[in-house]
Formats: sequence, C-alpha cells, structure tokens
Amino acid sequence: MSIKEEIERQDIIGEAKAGSYQPIRFTRVKYKGSDATYIDIRMYQRGYDDERDDVYYPTKKGFHFPEAEFKKVIERWTITPSAYIHPTVMAKAFELLSTRQFESAVFQAFKSIEIAVRQKCRFSDEDYGVSLIRKAFNPQTGPLTDYTLPLAEREALAHFIAGAYALYKNPCSHKDVEMDFYDAFDRIVVASKIMKIVEAATVADTTNKPPKDLIR
Repeated sequence: MSIKEEIERQDIIGEAKAGSYQPIRFTRVKYKGSDATYIDIRMYQRGYDDERDDVYYPTKKGFHFPEAEFKKVIERWTITPSAYIHPTVMAKAFELLSTRQFESAVFQAFKSIEIAVRQKCRFSDEDYGVSLIRKAFNPQTGPLTDYTLPLAEREALAHFIAGAYALYKNPCSHKDVEMDFYDAFDRIVVASKIMKIVEAATVADTTNKPPKDLIR
C-alpha cells in the first residue's frame, strides 16, 4: 500500500515561496489507522494538468514528523495561538481556519460570543445579534457593564464590542466576504478579546437601583 493510499486527510497549513515553480508546503497529515497527526514540510513542483491548468506535485525533497514533536519545538520560540486565544473561540474557529474556511471560522468565533452573552445574562432566544450585545453592555443599564469605570469608558467599551460584532460577524451571515488567513486570524483575535471580557464580567443587578452616575 502506498503512502498516498494510507492518507486519511491532508490539509495545507502554510506555504513558503507561494506561486513559484517550487513552493514549500507545510501540511498536516492524518494516516488511516493512526490517532497521531504529522507535519509534512515538502518541496512541490509546479506542473500542468490535461487542461493546462497549474497543479503542484510533491517531490521527494522533504520530511515529516509527529505534530506533537513539532509543537514542542515551536513552543520554545513562538507564542502559539492557544497561549492567548480564548479556548471557546479556539474550539469553534481554529479547525475551520486550518481548513481555509475563513468566513465560517470568523462567523463561529463571533457566534460563540453571542451564545456566551445570552447564557450569562439569561436573556431569551428573542434577544440576538447586535441588539443583544448592546443590551448586555449598555453603559447605563447593561448587566455586563463594569460600573467601576467612568461613563465615557463604559460607552467606549460598548461601542467597541457592538461595533466589532457588527463589522466582523454580520457580513459573514449575509454575504460572501473575501478574506485570507491573516484577515480571518485578526478578526478571531478580536473575538477572543471580547470573549475574555464577557467571561471576566460580573453580572450586575441593575433592576433595583441605578448606578451612582445616574442619580440626580
């Protein structure tokens, strides 16, 4: 049985010298019958198919090793996403990001925020989207608002969270959005920051008395 026949799944996770005649591709490989995944670093050769379209063929110039060993190496020299991306966002978005489903990755990252806010505030299913975010972080009545902050900062934070949600999540719900890996990653980092704010927030009881700066 050949190596190609034994491969269960192979995803491109990076490329150097992209577009050249001999690009170097980093791929994650899963073989049938094995629970481990491998990182393959290999030179590819540009060629043409029967319709004269560009295709890239793997060469013998390369090597691969268990992904677990790869992580041990890079963790000493880089800040890995798991070190600063919120675990919920990581779980929802990064598998999609690694398979180049960029719109879906961003959508799921921000959708996880909406779910977390609804659950934490015990809002109903009728509360959703930007209106849910603004309700939760309303600078004067929001249950997730930090009332230790000055009013101007509470307003700024509410605008930031609602604005990021509207700018990054909503377009992915309604139309095709052109983005590459870096565009998607940047948006997911923003989603992670917001998720950390949501997680750290203490649910305020705003039903009985207004914050100090509302008392006249």
